[in-house]
Amino acid sequence: MGRIAVLAPDVQGQIAAGEVVERPASIVKELLENAVDAGARHVEIVLEEGGLGRITVRDDGCGMTADEAQLAFARHATSKLRRAEDLLCVPTFGFRGEALPSIAAAARVRLTTRRTEDASASVVEACGELVQAQAPAGAAAGTTVEVSDLFATTPARRKFLRRPATELGHVSEVVVRAAVASPTIGFRLRHERREVLSAPPVTELRQRLVQVLGAARSASFVTVDHEAGRLRVGGVAGSPRDSLSSARHVWTYVAIEGGGAARWIRDRVLLRAVLDGYASLLMRGRYPVAVLFLTMPAGSVDVNVHPAKLEVRFRDTQAVHHAIGEALRRTLTTSLKGTGVVGHGVPATGARRPEAVGDGDGGVGEEPPAYAPGAAAAASSPRPPGAAPLRQQALWSAAPGGFRGLRFMTQLFHGYLLCDGGDRLVLIDQHAAHERVLYERLREQGAAGPVPSDALLVAETIRLSPLEVTVLGERAALLGALGIDGEPFGDDTYLLRGVPRLLVGRDVAGIVRAVAAELLEEGAAAAATRAHDLVLATVACHAATRVGQRLDPSEVSALLAAMDGVAINAHCPHGRPVAVQLAREQVEALFGR
Repeated sequence: MGRIAVLAPDVQGQIAAGEVVERPASIVKELLENAVDAGARHVEIVLEEGGLGRITVRDDGCGMTADEAQLAFARHATSKLRRAEDLLCVPTFGFRGEALPSIAAAARVRLTTRRTEDASASVVEACGELVQAQAPAGAAAGTTVEVSDLFATTPARRKFLRRPATELGHVSEVVVRAAVASPTIGFRLRHERREVLSAPPVTELRQRLVQVLGAARSASFVTVDHEAGRLRVGGVAGSPRDSLSSARHVWTYVAIEGGGAARWIRDRVLLRAVLDGYASLLMRGRYPVAVLFLTMPAGSVDVNVHPAKLEVRFRDTQAVHHAIGEALRRTLTTSLKGTGVVGHGVPATGARRPEAVGDGDGGVGEEPPAYAPGAAAAASSPRPPGAAPLRQQALWSAAPGGFRGLRFMTQLFHGYLLCDGGDRLVLIDQHAAHERVLYERLREQGAAGPVPSDALLVAETIRLSPLEVTVLGERAALLGALGIDGEPFGDDTYLLRGVPRLLVGRDVAGIVRAVAAELLEEGAAAAATRAHDLVLATVACHAATRVGQRLDPSEVSALLAAMDGVAINAHCPHGRPVAVQLAREQVEALFGR
């Protein structure tokens, strides 16, 4: 027997099915997309054993004829394209076809469908290559797909599935992402006899986010609306204080101009662009909550590079990255410059009582008020003795009174400034505060032109690794624009001739070493904007006042005044809070008052 052979059709089908059907959630995803393109107004998903026992998806869409119902199970049948040229401009998910034969190759499928004008429903049963029409039946208009015996013919694949509770979790994520993409469609998910999710039809995205993420988290979202040529970025962005330890709530969708519903995409380019948009506002290893929709012209994105359509290929990756990053930077900067808590309809002062909102993974997650002298009503209510300790709250933005209005009391642990704010105590991290001031000043100077630089009387030689010397040489133009004048001087030496005027008298060699290490870790492919912000943050961090350095009252006053003179002052460039506050009621609660 030869070493090369053509696989049998049933084996070919099982391999193809494995590319699309990985677990119950894969099946639910495909059937939900079919329902959306069928014009459904309501979709119901019912699971048994987390989908391992049975999956039922019902919709009230347009339904199919008897012939279409059978044809939908033919391999390579589709409703969304006719020619090869259509592959680059697919505007919809596909009404039926494509996924159904793959599902039938991995499980037993029963499809019941009826158009409004038909007297009875058509029924088709399929398993593997066998597709049989059944007797007509009575059913409501729309389509119901029942899937059972998943991976019965390939038990090895079934062994890779998790417990029913885990599989239910994956299905829930799929349903939520589909619901966010189509707010005007109602979604209901039931497991056994329990309702897991109910999201009735609403008119816009924010209402749907309240349904799936909760009112507390959704209240802090700011609207993103940005255009870059024919690319449009819309959606909402969460505040940095609600960051998570994973990217599970960074939802990115791609839609074609004039097409149907947006498609949820898992893409490194989009995630990197989102993180770049939050640069200087998030700590490393933290991720924001953001829901973004990228609308593009037909032909600018290929959605057929992944069997399950979870990844795409962009014609102009750099343009996409820049559009998303710029949209978030502008939105967040504008929001942070305000004097109130970010979020629509949330005033900086008044009787609104903030609640501690956990992010579920031990992150910051609080919902703090803005610092506002005299706004006692904005503080959390006292807690009774024995209650859980109150979590500290990070200042989200400077209040009308600003930092200058605080009365400096003392310096704690040679690094934290304790200030009296009238009805509350404010504790400021002197390093984080000075770091943000330097960062903003350097950025403002850079926006106006090259950062002012002073030449060193004697050029300084700095010993580095060959890779660090190389990366500094590659970023010479960037460093020069930021006031760092130097060049490689041999394989392991960097010759420094000038430094930013703000850094005169600092340990510039240490700063250059830190910049080289950060750029090397980020990689040569880092976008110019990210590399620019990275260098700014590194320079500001190493030039700022350190924890352990004693400040006299005049230096503290100057720092507080400087904080009011920069656009953003709630976080250091690495995302740490600059200040926390403790309201009078919270202090009294600690003593059981």
